[in-house]
Amino acid sequence: MSRLRERLRDASRRRPAPLGFAPRDRAGASARRVLVVAAVADADEAARAAAAGADALLLRAAGEDALAGLAAAIGAASGLPLGALAPAATVADADALIEAGADFLAFDPDRAEAAALLRPGLGHVAVLPGALAAPDAAADALRLLQPLDLDAILIPPPPEGEPTVRAQLLVRRVADLTGKPLIAPAGASADARRLEVWRDAGAPAALAAAADAGAVAAAADAVPPPRERRDARPDALVPSVAPDDPGGEDDGLPF
Repeated sequence: MSRLRERLRDASRRRPAPLGFAPRDRAGASARRVLVVAAVADADEAARAAAAGADALLLRAAGEDALAGLAAAIGAASGLPLGALAPAATVADADALIEAGADFLAFDPDRAEAAALLRPGLGHVAVLPGALAAPDAAADALRLLQPLDLDAILIPPPPEGEPTVRAQLLVRRVADLTGKPLIAPAGASADARRLEVWRDAGAPAALAAAADAGAVAAAADAVPPPRERRDARPDALVPSVAPDDPGGEDDGLPF
């Protein structure tokens, strides 16, 4: 399992409140509910994004230059999970990523070699084509991504401005039909409210430009925990005490 997938699971895991007078876990209470994935071009940007508070890094340079600078970027990542964007990934690309110590591969499902996803020890992030994120995209086309062992799906940028209910539902549609966590691109102006909307739609991670990593990380820190749905709250059960029945029949139990 990639470290990116582990962090996505930790961010999405519901943290129950302590019962009674048990001490509150301050570390758990302050854990980030939206991960920040910073898109970087080289080792310098990787170092700055890591220092700014990113949770993971995506090397977006393409071609041979990306593989040549991969080792340097990993060294500058301060131990953060780092993946590389290779839309038309080949088996050789996957092997090179593993050899360099990359955590995951981001690829275009229409262009990447299927055999490139067979390498163990490497996570996979599918870059969703814009046509599949459109409102009229066929549901069956999105369901085709379900069998793939993906860490996440990177979706196209949501509409600018204040998110509407329809925009949120369209993102939720992608998450529901694919069954995968989403990574939603976030601009420099993304605030906690916007990140919360996309988180609740199935995107527990935000992709930020390296220069915006600090601002997006600050917004992610302010995103509150997911609200509990009213219909998901269990009914309180009050235990009852059966009256003494000394004359009752033996139920056959030895006590």
